[in-house]
Parts: sequence; structure tokens; C-alpha cells
Amino acid sequence: MKIVFTGERSLVAPLTWGQRHVMRQHSALNVTRVLDTPPVLLPLAVDAITALVGRHEALRTRLIGPDRPEDLPADLADGVAELVRQQVASTGALTLDVLHCAPEETATVLAGARTRLATRAFNHVEEWPLRVAVVVAADIVVHMVLVCSPLAVDDNGMDLVVKDLGLLLRGALPVRSATRPADEAQRQRETGAPLTERAIRHWRTQLRRVTLVDAPPGEPAAVTLRSTALGNAAHVVAQRHGVRPSTVYLAAFAKVVGTLTDENLVPLRTVVSNRFHPDCRDVVASVAQDGLVVLDLAVPSFGDLVTQTWRAVVRAHRFARYDPDKLAKAVPGRPFACVDVRPLGQREPPPATPHPVGGAHLTVGRAEVTLHSDTTLVPVEDCLRALENLLFSAAYQVKPERVAPPA
Repeated sequence: MKIVFTGERSLVAPLTWGQRHVMRQHSALNVTRVLDTPPVLLPLAVDAITALVGRHEALRTRLIGPDRPEDLPADLADGVAELVRQQVASTGALTLDVLHCAPEETATVLAGARTRLATRAFNHVEEWPLRVAVVVAADIVVHMVLVCSPLAVDDNGMDLVVKDLGLLLRGALPVRSATRPADEAQRQRETGAPLTERAIRHWRTQLRRVTLVDAPPGEPAAVTLRSTALGNAAHVVAQRHGVRPSTVYLAAFAKVVGTLTDENLVPLRTVVSNRFHPDCRDVVASVAQDGLVVLDLAVPSFGDLVTQTWRAVVRAHRFARYDPDKLAKAVPGRPFACVDVRPLGQREPPPATPHPVGGAHLTVGRAEVTLHSDTTLVPVEDCLRALENLLFSAAYQVKPERVAPPA
């Protein structure tokens, strides 16, 4: 089924910093949500989706530039900003995948739709950045699957999309965001230089303290550890020290990385939502960027490391808005390890095959952690076992069997 959407305006604008950050990563996954909808008829669901796309420019934006601009090499630096633009459409047609089934088949149909829509890469020049599947049982819409390109929204932006769709399905009119991605891109280009300069100074200062370790390339690998007990252990440590579980995971991963590299000063990238800035709080867009933390493992206990990590994360949040091309040019080299904690523990379907991540990337979801690695320095299964062992020992004060992967 095709729907025709209409928005307020059409225009061409530069890419935002968040979009350019995603393009430089070459590894961002599609952003997926599954909705258990209120019982509505299909025409009402179609009207809600049509209104949703019309309200949010990010959902009706495609790129102008070379075919598959997301595949451009990251070392183009400023060239990416010049070669690629975003084009907001005032009208267009979006295909909905409407799936009719018997009530007892909904779970199977839903799982299949999610996998089918989420694991396929977007063509950002030819395709709208939103895919939707609607599951209908006994003439009633019971589920929806929304999949967005990471160039369109980040995890927090997707949560706003889901919230607005829920309101539209109930006949309410969501409050429109005061910030739109195309306008933000223009503001960043005109007035964003001071933020970038501050970030460059911070990254340079922090990286002078450390030795950036070369991560020999290897075959991409990904392993997911599903364990409610692991999440509980991180929560116990977090409560004990008055921090969030994300801080505990970051400290633990730093400990594992430090053992792998035989370094006491460990630099890590951590994904910063940037949603605490007033102009980013409710924007449907991709605004998350990497922050930098450097942790000193030479502390008396893991609890001390957690406290240090919290301070470092707070500092990193102040310097996580910047032009990513200019930062890469001014600060050559970056830590090979990154930690990304999903809001509300959201899970993303894994890609069909492990993808390159430029080092090691730990993604934390609800009751699971996934480690992606494309370096021989990081054996994924051993690292996850070490992470689990360390968190259990820290939470329950037992002597760990092993807190690091074998050398």
C-alpha cells in the first residue's frame, strides 16, 4: 500500500553534524521500534502514519550527491559536507507493508517483518528514511514495525517518533518540535565554530595523556551475551556508587581493554545523546555524537574506577557537539574502543553478517550486551566473559575467576 504525505516545505540544506558523524562511522545500524498499537482500523493507522511523516522533516528527507553517499570514504573530511546535501520533500509517496494474518500468527508475522525491514541497508538517495510494516489481525491493527535510517534519527529521536505516532493513533495532536534538522544544519555552519574549537581542545588535551594503540585489522565478528543477571549486577554496582548502569559498563569495558593493551591510561569513545541541550531535547533527528573519556586504571578498587568514570563522562558530555570532519582533521587518530548504551534498553536486530566498526564497539541493551569487533586485538567471546566476570565480582564482592581475556 502507498500513502501520499504532505509537509510544510521543501528545501535543500547541508548535512547536520549528527548526520556527518553517522556517515563517518560507516557502521551505524538502522533504528527499529515495534509498537503494540491501540486497537484501531487500518484507515486510521494509515492516516496517523501519513500525518507523522508530514510533521517530521527528517522522515521525508533524502540525500543529494553521489550514488550511495554513505559509502564515501571517511577521509574525505570536509569533502563529504561539500559533496552531499539533504533534500526535504514537501510531498511524496511512502510504501507501507500491510500484513494480514490470523490472531495466533501475529508474533511470527511481526518477527519476520522486523527482520526483513531492519536488516536491509537504506539507499539514502532513492529511498525515504522510514520503513513501516502494519500487522492486521481480524481487521484490527495490532502491531507496527518502524525502521528508520540512522541518518534520519538516533535512538532518542526514534523514541519521539514512536511517542508522536501513539498520540496520533489516539486522535491527539503532538506538539511540534521547535528545531528542524535542516535549520540546525544551517545554524551549525554559521555559528558552530566555537563549539568545534572547544571540542578539539578537549580531545587534544585528553589524547596527549595516552598512547593510542594500533588495533590490527581482523575479520568482523559480533557476539551477543543475553543475561538478566548481568544487567542486575551492573544495576547493583550503579546503585552502590550513585551512578547509572551505563557508567558501570563503561568502567568495566575500560578495565578489559586496559588488560588487552597492557595500558593503565585507557581512552574510550562513548556515544553522547546531546539531548540535555535545550535545542536538541525534542528534535526528531540524529544528534548523538562520540564523546571522549580517558580513564586511569591504577586505582585501588573497581568502585574507585566507577566514580572516576562518572566524572569523566560528565566532562565528555560538555565537548560532544562538534563538526566531525574538522575534529578528525585536527585530531588524527581515535580510540579504537567505543561504548553505546541504548535508551530504555532498546534492542536492534543484528545485521545479516557482522559489519566493520573500526575497532571494538560494545552496545548495551536490556538484559544483553553485544560486542562487535574487527580487530584481532579483541577476541569477542573472551572479552564478554571477562566483562561478565568483572561485573559479578564487583556486584557481589566475590573473587573473580578471571577479570580479563587471556593475553
